[in-house]
Amino acid sequence: MQLSRIRRFIVIQGLIVLLLVITAFFTATNLNRSLALTIELTDLQEGVQAVENISDALEDERIAIGQYPLTGNADRLTDITEAQVIYDENWTVVQRVFGGDQAQLLTDIETNRELYVGMIEGIVEEYQSSPVNNNAARLLSEAINFFFQNIDPKLSDLSEPALVKLVSQVELERARANNLSLFSQLALGLSIIVGIVVIVLVVVVLIFSRRMIRSIQDIVNAANAISRGDMNVPIDVEQGGDIGELAQAIERMRTSLRAAIERLRR
Repeated sequence: MQLSRIRRFIVIQGLIVLLLVITAFFTATNLNRSLALTIELTDLQEGVQAVENISDALEDERIAIGQYPLTGNADRLTDITEAQVIYDENWTVVQRVFGGDQAQLLTDIETNRELYVGMIEGIVEEYQSSPVNNNAARLLSEAINFFFQNIDPKLSDLSEPALVKLVSQVELERARANNLSLFSQLALGLSIIVGIVVIVLVVVVLIFSRRMIRSIQDIVNAANAISRGDMNVPIDVEQGGDIGELAQAIERMRTSLRAAIERLRR
């Protein structure tokens, strides 16, 4: 095997390894991007769902506080308390998801929420102190108007951009998934081709390396024979390239030395 072929083989192996490294890098990069986008989508979905839960809890709260003065059913107060608990639980999620981008809006919602809760507590106290006093109905109407003017629009301002972003990110993730699928198929096909090429190259190297080792061993045996003064051991190397040229040079040296020794003997 020629040394130049060995060099070419090493270069090809290096290119194959480089190609595999590049493929692995792009695959890992796409997977990391998909993972980050999936986490972001999950957070947005949790935030939007939390806003919806808050809206439902506030609606249940309005229904309960509206029914309490009319029915006098004390269970409505329990519904109000449960709605406030649901609000607080989901508000923690909203702060985690939207706190970075919508900090001022969250502050406004929380401030108005505290005022709204104070109105509700005032309604309950007014009705409990004087059930026949119609002032509770007036306070309830004021509380409901306050809610629709100061809380409900801000909740919409919080959730609607998130929904738009969520839809946009889903479309982006779908497109990225399609690209990643195509890239994965190409990478798989390339890996199969590279694997076949590597196997073929390894087989070729093994075959030629065995021939080269035998040729080198023949040259070593002939050189040892010449060093012992035995000029009758021919070098039978059929391999071309650098090894063949070395074998031919030693063979010419052997024949020249033998001819010179024969002339001296005569």
